Amino acid sequence: MQRRTFLGGIAAAAAPVTVAAVPMKEMTAMERAEFHANALCDAMAEMSPDRKWRKAIDSKHSFVLVVGDARPVAAVSKE
Repeated sequence: MQRRTFLGGIAAAAAPVTVAAVPMKEMTAMERAEFHANALCDAMAEMSPDRKWRKAIDSKHSFVLVVGDARPVAAVSKE
């Protein structure tokens, strides 16, 4: 399985009905990058729900970064 096929499958499975109604060809390149980066963040959140996932898209340097930040542990109150 190629990486594009895998990521395309993840994106298709994660697409809400309203987004799925918009054909990919009508989206700009940046909109498609946002869509797939969001889908990847969603997939990563399913695999590691203990992290808060965020993305950064840098078209100038041609990369997308998806990072899972550790969620802060809630303070336990002693009563």
